[in-house]
Amino acid sequence: MPRPIVVFGAYDTRKPRVRLLLAALRRSGRLAEDILIPGWEGVAQTNIPSKASVAMVVVRLLIGLPGALWRLWRSPRMAAILLPYPGFAEMLLIAPLARMMRRPLVFDAFLPLYDMIVADRGMVRTPLAARAIWLFERMVLRLADVILVDTDCHGDYLAAEFGLPRDRLVTVLVGAEPQFTPCQVQDDAADLLGPPGGLPIVLFYGQLIPLHGIETILSAARLSAGLDARWVIIGRGQMEPQLRAWLIQNPGAQVDWIAWVDYARLPAVIARARLCLGVFGLSDKAGRVIPNKLFQQLAVGKPVITRSSAAVEALAQAYPQAVITVPPGDPQALAKAVAQELAAPSTPEPLPAEILAELTPDRGIRQLCVLLDAWSPLPR
Repeated sequence: MPRPIVVFGAYDTRKPRVRLLLAALRRSGRLAEDILIPGWEGVAQTNIPSKASVAMVVVRLLIGLPGALWRLWRSPRMAAILLPYPGFAEMLLIAPLARMMRRPLVFDAFLPLYDMIVADRGMVRTPLAARAIWLFERMVLRLADVILVDTDCHGDYLAAEFGLPRDRLVTVLVGAEPQFTPCQVQDDAADLLGPPGGLPIVLFYGQLIPLHGIETILSAARLSAGLDARWVIIGRGQMEPQLRAWLIQNPGAQVDWIAWVDYARLPAVIARARLCLGVFGLSDKAGRVIPNKLFQQLAVGKPVITRSSAAVEALAQAYPQAVITVPPGDPQALAKAVAQELAAPSTPEPLPAEILAELTPDRGIRQLCVLLDAWSPLPR
């Protein structure tokens, strides 16, 4: 009998990963109930929120928890429990309850905690604190019966790093939301990018974090000074002071910085670009991700230049006109790839709908359902 799935927790519905995961569950027909404890509203959208924001979310979680637990208790008895990102705190509470209720527990490890905070961003300096984060993440992951990841590379990393059985990790691609579709360039983004018809735009958007390699993008823009192109950078984050300093030091550069764009306007912004940029960081994590924006850009029909990696290699080989790769942290290679792409007579055709349909979470959700249907409450 197909096992239904109950989604539970104070998950952040503003994150595309969460929305796309829930949408795929609904399409599968397996979503029995969506038990959300509101908590993240009003918190700045960042992958590493402030201590005050975390404290506020915890308070909201505690207030909403009794009613949510009552709903969970009354949900279908055989239903699996899925905790979307960032459900680390909820795992400690729900794992014993799931064992008592004899239900499988699924955890979405979308952004590995130790890899993000310690290894990639270098935000923890003391070995003791780093070790504590590693042990906490290991404990949380070992409580789950099934762990969702966004790429096979992330699954390989978690299995090796924390000693987890590889068959308990299921890859569910992020994908892109329905509003990201090929569209004609219109004036929807004119107030941000100026009227259509100017210099071709090389577009980067995302958080300004080391993984994205913003310093590589800026160096490539400097090397492309003689190129008739306009580089547009959209985003805020950890590397913002370096970006501000670079813009002051290079006043003649054809680089525009826009701190924020409303998410609803993003498809129109992408449509205005001639070429989009992915990630170029040197870290191991940068080589394990396929960023959400890559799916969005491909869905709108734009070619993307990103760093070569095991995670993105299959896409690049299958669609070499749409996904162009360069070595990580190599501004010369990026500048050359941008020049070659802009010199092409026209942009590539958008990927066919049947191909884009494969770049969605649905295949991973089907695999998850197979695992859950075969699950039995036996000791691991």
